[in-house]
Amino acid sequence: MSSPTASAHVVHAAIAPAQVLVDERRALYRLAAGLFAPGAQLSDNLLDHPIARYEIGRALAGGGELDLALVRRAAAVRVRDAGLPVVADPLAAELVEAPLRIVAPPGASPEPLTEADGERFEAALDVVAGGVRLLRRLVPEAADDLLAHVSMLVVLTRETSGGVVSASSRYVPGIVLIDEPSTPLEVAEALVHEGAHEKFFDLAITREFLDVRAEEAEEFENSWSHARWPLEQTFAAWHAYSCLAQFAQSCGDEQPGPSSLLPVARERADEIGRWLLSHSGDLRPDARWLLGALTGQPAGTEPAARGRDLPMAHHVTFRALPDVRSERAGTGRTVVGRPASPPEIFWLDADASRVLDLLGDGRSLCFRDLLRDSGWAAEPAAAHRLTVALRLLMAASIIEPT
Repeated sequence: MSSPTASAHVVHAAIAPAQVLVDERRALYRLAAGLFAPGAQLSDNLLDHPIARYEIGRALAGGGELDLALVRRAAAVRVRDAGLPVVADPLAAELVEAPLRIVAPPGASPEPLTEADGERFEAALDVVAGGVRLLRRLVPEAADDLLAHVSMLVVLTRETSGGVVSASSRYVPGIVLIDEPSTPLEVAEALVHEGAHEKFFDLAITREFLDVRAEEAEEFENSWSHARWPLEQTFAAWHAYSCLAQFAQSCGDEQPGPSSLLPVARERADEIGRWLLSHSGDLRPDARWLLGALTGQPAGTEPAARGRDLPMAHHVTFRALPDVRSERAGTGRTVVGRPASPPEIFWLDADASRVLDLLGDGRSLCFRDLLRDSGWAAEPAAAHRLTVALRLLMAASIIEPT
């Protein structure tokens, strides 16, 4: 596989700049929180907090009600600034229990290094700060691109980490855990690796990356450990190795440590990338585009949707279902939810968003009225655009004919 010429941060921005992704992610979490706690006012800072996002995600997955008291208590965990917020609170182990438990290797019980550890914590904080500075010096644009998705960092005590070098989890997005570091390069590498995962988590919930087909897709078996990974984990690993491979080219005389993945990142990215290219039919359009852009290889096309071109009777009247809730991001994209068990959440394209706006406030409109009020009537494909939008909204049970 030929080495790609496009930088990862440029490719990412072509899908959506980092701040756009962050804004849309907040819109989704704000909507989700409102489904469980109507009227709840959560600030952007609270919506960015990993434990808030974990609790909202747990509720979305059918894990019970949203515990706003826990969310606010977790947000009070004291952090120190090392270029990124680093957990410093001696009470952190209880309040960040979820990510510690999720990433723990079998038999290990990782514990955070905090201010209670005195000079040891201060020394680790200095290394972390040096790692953040090194990353920003070596690859400033990539650092901005990836660190925008990292809300918090936890340093694990070396004797309890169980060998975890660095870790993150889609179940607790925004938090990165690293083993007690020895050098700034260890920190910089960990932030590229886990920052790439955090970027992927935000892409996956706001763009067209994976759908239910991913759960049934063939698994990938890597050649270095023979571990088998489901499609989502495979794509996330490929994306992280691709970012690490590009970072390795910028490290100059910096010497990676014995646990570093930088020397093998390109080889592994290429191996996984070849497999993904041969299984691109299981990916959604944005994932295929990212795969093609970072590998320099064509990644297939979206299978043609069936039924969207069927004509629609112009006298049919539509209305939005009364329990539909929506949140518009600053970009203009709309995320919609319905309070089911678990709740259902959908991102709408611009056309479907426009149609839903027209059906707001309990209005019922027929196809002709929607076509007239959409502002598309003078366009040759207006009826087709409206038909596609209506069918998408009906398939998602957001609107219904009356």
